[in-house]
Amino acid sequence: MMQTRQRTLFPPTLLRMLVLALILCRGVVLASPTPSGALAMDVLGEPFSITHYQAEGDELILWIAPNHGTHERAKPVARSLANIGIEVWHVDLAENLFLPKSTSTMRGLDGRYVAALIAAAHARTGKTVTLLSRAYGALPVLRGARLWQLGQTPGDGEEPYLAGAILFSPELYSEIPALGRPPVFDPIARATSIPLILFQAGSRNNRWQLGELLGQLRQGGAQIYAEILPGVTGVFYEGDTAPATLEAWRAIAPKISRVSALLEKTPTPLSVPELESVEPRTSVGLDTRLEVFEGNPVPYPLVLPNLQDDRTEAVDFLGKVTVVNFWATWCPPCVEEIPSLNRLRRRMLGKDFQLVSVDYAEEKQRVVEFLERVDVDFPVLL
Repeated sequence: MMQTRQRTLFPPTLLRMLVLALILCRGVVLASPTPSGALAMDVLGEPFSITHYQAEGDELILWIAPNHGTHERAKPVARSLANIGIEVWHVDLAENLFLPKSTSTMRGLDGRYVAALIAAAHARTGKTVTLLSRAYGALPVLRGARLWQLGQTPGDGEEPYLAGAILFSPELYSEIPALGRPPVFDPIARATSIPLILFQAGSRNNRWQLGELLGQLRQGGAQIYAEILPGVTGVFYEGDTAPATLEAWRAIAPKISRVSALLEKTPTPLSVPELESVEPRTSVGLDTRLEVFEGNPVPYPLVLPNLQDDRTEAVDFLGKVTVVNFWATWCPPCVEEIPSLNRLRRRMLGKDFQLVSVDYAEEKQRVVEFLERVDVDFPVLL
């Protein structure tokens, strides 16, 4: 029978605190929250400002902002969680460390600050801590959880106070390889053993790597619960206003509450898998260089419906230059390039050229409403 988690104001033994201090190098100095709801504290020698949503319950979510910082949609969700009794600490690591809000920043954070924040949250409140993040924010979250595990002393009778992590469309990639090749997963994916809840946006581009991601995570022994959100590109992305996304966003706070209770019932191991060492790379950005394509040069036929619900076939590519443009109404660069595509099509009339436009993962009515406002001179397939 699993024991009930004991919640104490401070870790039960001086040894645990010393071990954690050795792992994290420096301590965490806590301060009182200001009237504005900001929590000020010193984390490993750095002054941190944390957005604080106080609640009376015994659960706390440590919400780590992703690579592009905090989105507005996260704030009402945090308030809703506080209203149902779950305290939230919302932390933007890049902002507090004066680092660029970018993918490379998330890849470069080793997890020390997350581990220190886990200990600080429990030390201040005595509550069970659940980590939450999305996209590339999952990298420092899982690294921090592993460091926290290394700083714990098993066998002292207290259940671990880290319940696990909730991740939205996590991107655990150490690099984006040359175009057309599979992504390379960071070693932390195979060295994670804490319980995980994964919410994967069904229309996000990393949806099709979910199977491989789950396989990587299970190598470390992590117990995982996964759910796909159909029709969603990004729950917290303001540009995604699809009905399925807004419905998922409105329902996400109660769902987080339910799955955090599930995490509390799932044992958190203190043992961790070995972390593979990897040689540092000079560049981890997208490789956009042109390379010789060695696969089958015959393109797949496109058989898709148009806005009149007719099936359109684009199969005759022989002897033509064909541009296949995948786009979406919520994508600002896609919308910005429409006039240039209009000009391209007009300029190439009468030549061996065709432009095939495919709207990606959106409802027909949304596309129709967009085309009533924006001049598009080329056919649109769905």
